[in-house]
Amino acid sequence: MPEDVTPERVAAVATAARVPLDQTAATRVARAVNPTVTRFTAEKIALPLEVEPATFAVVARRDK
Repeated sequence: MPEDVTPERVAAVATAARVPLDQTAATRVARAVNPTVTRFTAEKIALPLEVEPATFAVVARRDK
């Protein structure tokens, strides 16, 4: 994620996840995570995930 985390991006992710989040909260979240995201980008840190968590939950419950 090379770009800065913006309040609009935070709000979009919250909306997609159906999490109610007002604009002031989105601004606070963006301000809080931006230094970490910026550092990860600068250091070229990658956190690969073998299975996306939501997909795992769906697959784990498929046979029940």
